[in-house]
Amino acid sequence: MSFVKPLPEEKAPAELKPIYESMKQRFGKMPNFFGMMAHKPEVLKNFLPFYSAVTGPGSVEPKYKELAYLKTSIINGCEYCTKAHTASARRIGITDEQIRALVFYHRSKLFDEKEKAVIRFADQVTRASSTVCDEQLQEMGKYFSEEQIVELVLTISVANLTNRVNDSLLCDPDLG
Repeated sequence: MSFVKPLPEEKAPAELKPIYESMKQRFGKMPNFFGMMAHKPEVLKNFLPFYSAVTGPGSVEPKYKELAYLKTSIINGCEYCTKAHTASARRIGITDEQIRALVFYHRSKLFDEKEKAVIRFADQVTRASSTVCDEQLQEMGKYFSEEQIVELVLTISVANLTNRVNDSLLCDPDLG
């Protein structure tokens, strides 16, 4: 366990008690990632609705969001998010074979061209977002509307944020 530990419920301010309760109902406990964020109550309270708005239901099918989130987490080497999003990917029908193939997706016959475009885009945005060019956005435009491209960029960006927080705080994986 790292120096920084998730904030236990008994030390959490009263304003966070409903969040702890909600998390316990959903996950059976307060996940370590959110427990870490609880050290900054205002951040946790505002992050949860934002995270849900980005990763929850939207105009992009869940499988594309999960492929983007999981590829981002694998690239960044985030054990916490890779475990958590491997589990959520499985729940929505992404196979173990596909999950293993994400590393070498270019040659894989397990992904169609649209899925490969999403994975390639997540790779580019994660490794060097300032090098994304109009041609790449046009390629994404073959499969997605402008709104959906923005939604995918937000998903990839949130994945990068959660990866950085979890890795920087040595957050023990407890989901997935």
